[in-house]
Amino acid sequence: MEKVRISDLDFVFISFREPNREYNYANLLNIVPWAKRVDGVVGFDSAHKAAAELAETDFFISVDGDNIVDPKFLLQTLDWSKTNPQAVHRWKARNSINGLIYGNGGVVGWDRNTCLGMKTHENAEDQRAKIDFCWTVPHENLHNVYSETVIHASPEQAFLAGFREGVKMSLDQGERIPPEDFMKRMHKQNLQTLVTWQSVGADVEHGQYAMLGARIGCYNVTLNNVNKNEYNIERTRDLDYCMKFFTDKHVDELITMYGNSLRQRLGLPIAEYNADASRFFKFCQPGYKNTGVQDRE
Repeated sequence: MEKVRISDLDFVFISFREPNREYNYANLLNIVPWAKRVDGVVGFDSAHKAAAELAETDFFISVDGDNIVDPKFLLQTLDWSKTNPQAVHRWKARNSINGLIYGNGGVVGWDRNTCLGMKTHENAEDQRAKIDFCWTVPHENLHNVYSETVIHASPEQAFLAGFREGVKMSLDQGERIPPEDFMKRMHKQNLQTLVTWQSVGADVEHGQYAMLGARIGCYNVTLNNVNKNEYNIERTRDLDYCMKFFTDKHVDELITMYGNSLRQRLGLPIAEYNADASRFFKFCQPGYKNTGVQDRE
């Protein structure tokens, strides 16, 4: 089959402790009444394999527990002459805290066999695959935005989202970058994404926790190697481990402290935006226009 309508595909909602997961699942069912659900499966690889087992279509759509899907997505048709049907299809999402638009948190299309055969995160054999899907599983990174990732329902949720992106965006293909090489080796787009996580969001409830998480995550993988007690980047897949770095005490002071360290020791151009400046930053961002559903970014 060369073409398939999105509305003919199975959707699987994958949730794990998100404080807004029940609301988001109810919202998805309003749009996709046939949506299925995987809830509480430990491990990113295992949860996605459980979704693949549940799906009855050869290609299926996964929706994260913190995701709100745009109904316009259901109106699209995939043409397999344009992209590799065996690859992971990752559409972009708009971030509810900082307004970033990229693949993080977006809806994802999976070939069932690709998903069932991959070995990532807790099941990884390749070092790079222990942190994310993107470095070892074939990907089609696509231009369009079809959802919003809503990650500020609680301080813990916002911190965890910021922390994990602070870690991943500070790596080069899953590997640490020496502090002295950081600004030279960082891909410009990744650098811009990283400092936006670290700077923008004070205008949103709990947004400061995402900013703090992004700063701590970056600090841990670049500078926290006192007595060789380095942060274990492989355990970024372990949400309980990541949450050991969470605190709700002296948040403003910690944001400033980590920001000063990252500016002084890495040269990161982190800004200390208040709520008004964060709103202004997002207001000034250019509008985003969707094109073809399979147009690459």
